[in-house]
This record gives sequence, structure tokens and C-alpha cells, in this order.
Amino acid sequence: MKVKFRFSGRGGQGIKFLGSALVRVAMVAKYHATLSVDYTPSVRGGPIFCDVVLSTEPIAYPYCDGDADFFVAIDQKGFERATECVSDDTICFIDADSIDSTAEEIIKKAPLHRVPITKRADERKMTGSVNVLSLGFLSEHLKKSKKPDLKEDQYLQVFNNMRGSENNIRTFQIGKDLYHEIFAKAA
Repeated sequence: MKVKFRFSGRGGQGIKFLGSALVRVAMVAKYHATLSVDYTPSVRGGPIFCDVVLSTEPIAYPYCDGDADFFVAIDQKGFERATECVSDDTICFIDADSIDSTAEEIIKKAPLHRVPITKRADERKMTGSVNVLSLGFLSEHLKKSKKPDLKEDQYLQVFNNMRGSENNIRTFQIGKDLYHEIFAKAA
């Protein structure tokens, strides 16, 4: 089993933190995991993305080159810089408010879901936690597929060992709730 993720945004949104948190959770779950980060020299405010690969076997190549299983984008510039990871089978979750309507022109065949990630973070006055909110959202999708099989207590174990654990756990739960809210409406 191998699952590839690409997370994109802009410098300062915690994209690298998002990827490293997922890698830590996967390691607790006994998966092999890699994190690769790509960003521009302007770092703060510039586009950034990271690739996370999780596998039951050792990982020889740690990048998503047109074969990501999941693509999460929370900023227009990051989205534009990182879409080459998308194949027809990539499940895409993009921010409903910060990514413009050209997304559907760029991602034509892959399943594309617009999610109000930054709006929800703004509503809850957690703009600095949009990354953890995204991870909470994604964790609920992964729970359904069990690929990879990551458990909530594994996420909580990682968050409890980080600075700001209470805020991270609260934001993670908001992301999980957002997933159920969106997909309950779709059902």
C-alpha cells in the first residue's frame, strides 16, 4: 500500500507543518513516510507545496509527479504552482474562497471538491490554523477509505506532543466537523 499526498498554499500558512504532522501520525501508525517541500525564494507569502508519501514498504521516490492520490490546496498561488501532481484519479480538495474558478479548467477530470477551509478558520478566528483544520478534514476522508489506516488516537498522540496541542486538537476537530457538514449535504 502506498498513498501520495500534495498540500499547497502560500508561505506562512503552515503547509510544511501540515505535511510533517501527517508524517508523524503515519510513523506512529508504523508506516514508512517521507516529506518533501518545495517553495520559492520569497518564502513568506510565496507559493509552497509539500509531498507526503506513506507506504507499508520502504519508499524509493518521495515525490508526487502526476500521480498524487490526494491534492489539498488552500491558496491560489500554491494551487497554480502545484497542480502537475494531479492525475485523473487524484482526489482534490481545494479552498472554496481563495482559489478562483480557473481550477475547474485546470483540473478537468479528477474529482474536485471545493471546501470552505479558510472561511471556516476565519469564522472561528483560527486563521493561523488553517493547516490543522485541513488535516482534520482530510483525516475523515481517509477514515472512510482506510488507506492509509490512521486512527484518531494516533493524530491525538502527535498533537499532544506538540506545542499548542489544545488549539491543534480543537482545530483538528473543526476540520473533521466540516467534512461531515459538507458530505452530509452532498448525500
